[in-house]
Amino acid sequence: MHQIPQKPDWLNQVTIVGVGLLGGSVGMSLRRCGVTVHGYSRRPESCDIAIRVGAINRGFADLSEACDDSDVIVIASPVDRIAPLSSQVAEFTKPESVITDVGSTKAMIVDQVNQDPQVAKRFVAAHPIAGSEKSGVEYASATLFDGKCIIITPDDNTSQEHLSRAEQFWQLVGGRTVNLSPAEHDNCLASVSHLPHLVSSLLASNTDPKSAPLVGSGWKDMTRVAAGDPEMWTAICQHNRPAILDQLDAFSNHLQQLRDLLASGDDEKLQAWLQKAKETKQQIG
Repeated sequence: MHQIPQKPDWLNQVTIVGVGLLGGSVGMSLRRCGVTVHGYSRRPESCDIAIRVGAINRGFADLSEACDDSDVIVIASPVDRIAPLSSQVAEFTKPESVITDVGSTKAMIVDQVNQDPQVAKRFVAAHPIAGSEKSGVEYASATLFDGKCIIITPDDNTSQEHLSRAEQFWQLVGGRTVNLSPAEHDNCLASVSHLPHLVSSLLASNTDPKSAPLVGSGWKDMTRVAAGDPEMWTAICQHNRPAILDQLDAFSNHLQQLRDLLASGDDEKLQAWLQKAKETKQQIG
């Protein structure tokens, strides 16, 4: 069982901006540790649901009220809203408070935040490697992040004090923190997250709906993430376009090589290729 550290003395109240699956799960994980959690949403019904499922203590439709006296503000919005919201909350929060996020891309967000040095030193970009193809706070879980990798991407503008607090915060949520540069993060995630999502979507779109009665667990496993939010994934692709294109090009080359191998009729080489793929899968997890 993953061991949750003791709550640091400086952390008493957290604001979640965007109470969906990830934001709600952050809130639930903090509440089990005795942290007071505020939630902000432009839709009052979202906060009502978040309160009902135990993700937050109080809900707000006013951002400044939601963030008042909070020690950490978590921006759990689509990636194209993270930088603007970070600038907003920095205006009416105390200087020592940490601003962090849950976005799946990092370089563009960090570049945008760095346009304001006062925001940049307090902003500690983060990406929990956890989630689901489902969306909505009703699917949130207090244990979603337990034992999971939380990638933190500081740069030269990040205050060391705020970085240390962000690491403590994400460890309290349940995660194992790993530090990468924003560019390293985006290149890695293009390979292990963004490309697989697009391939899953491609496989789904390539399947004739008339085949539905014949679909088994293999197809369902391969296409599970294609059920994710198209708007959210469009924003992710927009933010990480160059790295994703590089991965698509490499994938296209490998696909052509596989096609050539299959067409050659050399079944011994085909089996060797499948064996190597199996070993790679087992090695990675």
